[in-house]
Amino acid sequence: MALLEVKDLDVRFAVRGGDLKALRRISFSLDKGERLGLVGESGAGKSVAAFSILNLIAKPGYIAGGQILFEGRDLAAMSERELRRIRGNRIAMIFQDPMMTLNPVLTIGTQMVEAIQAHRKISRRQAREIALDRLRKVQIPSPEKRLDQYPHELSGGMRQRVIIAIALLLDPDIIIADEPTTALDVTIQAEIMALLLELCERENVALMLITHDLGVVSQVTQRMLVMYSGRIIEQGPTREIINDAQHPYTQGLINALPQMGEPGGAIVPDPRLHAVAEERALGVPLPPPLPLRQRAVPAVDAGLCPFRQRGRGLLRSEQPD
Repeated sequence: MALLEVKDLDVRFAVRGGDLKALRRISFSLDKGERLGLVGESGAGKSVAAFSILNLIAKPGYIAGGQILFEGRDLAAMSERELRRIRGNRIAMIFQDPMMTLNPVLTIGTQMVEAIQAHRKISRRQAREIALDRLRKVQIPSPEKRLDQYPHELSGGMRQRVIIAIALLLDPDIIIADEPTTALDVTIQAEIMALLLELCERENVALMLITHDLGVVSQVTQRMLVMYSGRIIEQGPTREIINDAQHPYTQGLINALPQMGEPGGAIVPDPRLHAVAEERALGVPLPPPLPLRQRAVPAVDAGLCPFRQRGRGLLRSEQPD
């Protein structure tokens, strides 16, 4: 049995004109120690999927259907009290902006100790020792000094290391990382992702990584899901999809990556992504998601756009377990 299994998850936002469908019956699983990537354009539903797992969807959003099974128990059906025992304890989350996560008027040590004592009946001194150990694990220099500092006294990269340390405080089974390097420069991004990968491998923690960066996904994750308009349109082993994407939208994303070319040359966007934008504006549906076991896109009417024509008869032979 998978550690986490999402079945037909449907999330909606109640707006004045009717319900807005943010997730449309998505299904996926995550095993112990596995690293899974969620990719797609902004608004595809990646963060909504992550927030739904811990039932952090704020009103007017709500889970309209489906199951979120963690070790066989449905998180979507749990009470708030039951969920508090799991949030930060069994399933931890790393948010995009550390300054929005950390309390600016409390020291790093105070915040870490409070998080530990919320789930463990131990003394403040013992909790501080655990916090110190986690700061060492994420390679923060002078960790004893950092415990007594405030978030604004740390650099962006160091704040993100603190957030990772907080995620590891209670030895979780799953870490959900929502764009964990968005606010950092490229050099620090590489350091943070290498650290996160090392910690997950060493501690055998499952990782769900949400990102726009296909380069990061290809280096960190073992399996990936491609999302568009609230649906999972392609999923499978990361290297297989990167090297041989089958769905036209996935192909467009990969080909939209910057390529080496002549200095000063113009960057030409992939025409398939233009076709996607035009179809969405006209309300024309995408080619359907590729099924797990036989991911062939059914034939569609020709002449609508090159995006749809490329979807005919595509098939992936190897599938994830």
